[in-house]
Amino acid sequence: MKNKAIQKQFDARSAIFSKSASWVTNRGLLAAHRRAIKGLLPEKGRMLEACCGTGEITGALKRRGLETHGLDISTGMLSKAARHIRRLRRGDAHSLPYPDGFFDAVVMRQAMQFLTPRLFLKEAARVLKPGGTLLLSHHVPQNRAERVRLLRIYRLIQPSGIFKDPSKLYLACDLRAHILCSGLRLKRELPHFSTESITALLKCYPNLSKERKSRIFKAYLGAGPACGIATKKGELLARWKWVIFAAQKPA
Repeated sequence: MKNKAIQKQFDARSAIFSKSASWVTNRGLLAAHRRAIKGLLPEKGRMLEACCGTGEITGALKRRGLETHGLDISTGMLSKAARHIRRLRRGDAHSLPYPDGFFDAVVMRQAMQFLTPRLFLKEAARVLKPGGTLLLSHHVPQNRAERVRLLRIYRLIQPSGIFKDPSKLYLACDLRAHILCSGLRLKRELPHFSTESITALLKCYPNLSKERKSRIFKAYLGAGPACGIATKKGELLARWKWVIFAAQKPA
């Protein structure tokens, strides 16, 4: 039932997803992924983007000789990812449909909130070759106070969504701990900051009432400039912190 709800959400958003949130195609963020994996992916390796969405991470990392694979639960997203990824499959990241030791790299961005970390990371480690690399990135609260504030906001956006479970809004330390518990060895941890349009993001949720949108805007603006909240030409902007982890499977 949970997978069906997620699939329905992203099938509906797939047509405008790459334009609905600037982080999806943010050049600085994509470049940070290239820096994080530099030297950790063979020239003619095999790479999987799990929960690939529209495939923008693969688009940023692919090069001649790299065999690209993508997996997502949403057929709508897979149709958009086809311009970046050659081999696509629909499936669940908790049970990757690939043999042991098949990939030189598994990459995933902004999807852990939909998963059980222990199960996904166990699968990622299984399909990686010895010495293979996991590249995992996520938008994270900068501290525990911001986490509390964002939980309130996200529950206004999706009252019955995943953030009913507060543990799904991960801090960087939470993700780090999950990676280390999987047996992978952390090689790099890169922070990156981006400016996101909350105005554009809310367009992904056309069923939000004007009253609820007003409450969301007020909740953001209440944090003030010190928390990276600003308006520009009527557009609400927020400063997001990202963390990018590169971890390797022991050889």
